[in-house]
Amino acid sequence: MTYGEKAAELKNTLNCAQSVVVALDELTGLDEAAAKAASAGFGGGLRCGEACGAYAGAVLSIGLTIGRDGLGKPGQPTAIACKQLADEFKEKFGAIRCEDLLAAVDGDHSICNGLCAWCADRAAEMIKEAE
Repeated sequence: MTYGEKAAELKNTLNCAQSVVVALDELTGLDEAAAKAASAGFGGGLRCGEACGAYAGAVLSIGLTIGRDGLGKPGQPTAIACKQLADEFKEKFGAIRCEDLLAAVDGDHSICNGLCAWCADRAAEMIKEAE
């Protein structure tokens, strides 16, 4: 099972951010409980319709791996990876805001499974490339 497949499956019981972070727990080193807790408030567009939870979960996972050195200023590996993820996400899905993504599909939350799958797979690729 790919990271994306795992995230899409987890979406049946978790929010989007949790689905991505839990799917990537073997890469981040978090146990499942810590992964769920750390990302609990990120679903629903940071609980206010802003940045997509799946995207936010991928950013959190990138920070926990590529950002292990604690360096996150512009031009450093974590910032570069997160910017690349944002650019690719916007190009593929047209927006990053949860409300915008849902509005484009008349509020059909089934889109979230695909967002979670893509974010988990893409974050995993980026994390592995950085190793």
